[in-house]
Amino acid sequence: MGRDGDARTAGQGGFTLLEVLIAVAILGVSLTSLLGSQIESMQATRYARQLSAAAFLAEYQLVEIEWQQRKDGWQTSDVTYQGDFDEQGWPEMEYECFVDFIELPEYNQMVAAKEAADQDTDGDDAYVQDAGDQAFGALGMVWPMVKAAIENSIRRASCKVMWRNGKVDEEFDVVTFWTDPSGLAAVPTLGGEFDTNADDTSSDGSGSPGGGATGGGRPGSGSSGGGRPGVGFNPGGPGQ
Repeated sequence: MGRDGDARTAGQGGFTLLEVLIAVAILGVSLTSLLGSQIESMQATRYARQLSAAAFLAEYQLVEIEWQQRKDGWQTSDVTYQGDFDEQGWPEMEYECFVDFIELPEYNQMVAAKEAADQDTDGDDAYVQDAGDQAFGALGMVWPMVKAAIENSIRRASCKVMWRNGKVDEEFDVVTFWTDPSGLAAVPTLGGEFDTNADDTSSDGSGSPGGGATGGGRPGSGSSGGGRPGVGFNPGGPGQ
C-alpha cells in the first residue's frame, strides 16, 4: 500500500505528454514571432546603413567631379559620368552623375514670350508702352553678354547612386548647383563706374556739382542721392 501511494504522489508532481506538447507549441510560436522581428530589424538596419553610405558616396562623387571640372574648365555642354564605388569599399553601388549646362533663352525668344503675354493680358485694347517695356528693350543691347556670363557662372549637378537591396532595386539622388561669381566679371556695369576722382573740396558737401556726400550736384553721383540706375554697381564681386 505504501508503494501505491508513492506512485500516485510522483504522478501528481510531473507533467503529462499533452502539457509538454502545448508548452513546446507556445514556445515555438513565440520564438517564431521573435525571430521575425529580429530579421525585420536587421533588414531595416542594413537599409539605413546603405542609405547613409549612398548619401555620402553621392556627395563625394559630386565633389570629385566639381574639382575636376574647375581644374579642366567648365564644359559648355551636358556631361555624364558613370562608374562604381569599388575603391571605396562599396562595389555593389554604382553612380550616374550629370553636369547640366544651363542655357538661357535668346533675347528674341523672350520678346516673343513677352508679346504673347501682353496680348493675353490686354486683349484687343490699344497697347501703351511703359517704363518697364523701355527697360526691357534696352536689355537687348547687353543681353548677349549677360547671357554668356551667367551661363559660364552656374552649373546644375546631380548624382544618382543605385544598388540592389535583396530583390529590390534602390536609388538615391543628390542635386546641387555650382557657381563661379568670377564669371560675372564679363557683365558690363549698367550706367558706368563710380567716379572716385570727383573733386570734393567742401567739407559740408556743397562743392563742385556731383561731389556732394548727401546727394547734391549731378543726379546719380552722390552716395545717397538719386540718379540713373546702376551707378557704382559691380555685379562681379570678389572672385572665388
